[in-house]
Amino acid sequence: MTKTATFAFLVFLAAAPCWAQTATPVAVAPDVAQPAVAQPSVAQPTVAQPTVAQSSSERVRDNPSLQYVLIKSVAAQVIGVVDARALSVEPEGYNLLKYCWKSANVLGDWSEHAGLTGEMVVRALETYSWARDLGRAGYPAAGVAEAVGRYEAALVAAGFTEAARERALDALVGTLEEIRRGAPGAAKIFKVNRCGREIRSLALNHKTAPEAGRVRFIPYVLHRICGAQQLDPDDPVRCDYWKAAKADGPMSFAGPMVYSVRWPDGSVATGEFDPDASRDVGIVTLRERALKK
Repeated sequence: MTKTATFAFLVFLAAAPCWAQTATPVAVAPDVAQPAVAQPSVAQPTVAQPTVAQSSSERVRDNPSLQYVLIKSVAAQVIGVVDARALSVEPEGYNLLKYCWKSANVLGDWSEHAGLTGEMVVRALETYSWARDLGRAGYPAAGVAEAVGRYEAALVAAGFTEAARERALDALVGTLEEIRRGAPGAAKIFKVNRCGREIRSLALNHKTAPEAGRVRFIPYVLHRICGAQQLDPDDPVRCDYWKAAKADGPMSFAGPMVYSVRWPDGSVATGEFDPDASRDVGIVTLRERALKK
């Protein structure tokens, strides 16, 4: 299903103009004579331009179509988080908005910091959950892959704006209804936003043991994306989603996290934690475990 969905997305993307690959031409008045510019006859030496390594977010902005495919492949590797949340189809049908896929629900305090990358992560998880659930709701896999591919291509072409998503959702509902007419027993499709009914607190405090450790965090999925881009995921300049811990007060941790602690003696401890394991106590403790100098 993963390969089929990715292929469908690429097919429809090829037919859509991408916002990041379209340049606006400069208008020149046709009746205004342009001054002649003398060209030097002496060949100019070629000056080598230094190569500037891009950060993760810069790569995503510069080539959104290719980077979305990469991000979706990473999402497939962490799909267990989605599978654990799978809910049965409701009696009235399947609600495309049942999981409340919002950046804040997936990335917590990183929802704005992650920018376009974060939006791509959320949509990749959203479309994977649709592919899984619609199959259980009686829809043929090939038809779902084609419909979801059109939805994703529309988002990439429009820069993942909310307005584009609303239009793409309406089109998706219409396409799925057409498929349903040829799939006896398939559940009815609708989209009703019920995200405001139950708000789950994602806030957690943190502390280091011993004290005085300097901490930074990054969501696990963003850490994995940097690695897939062949960037050092522990470099906060290249993998530019790291955030320093707040000096006081809780932070919003939505899912698995990666942390790095620099201790007063200069040693560094890195690791991962699942914030859900600490929800009851309301605090996560990061313990000294020197790994590198």
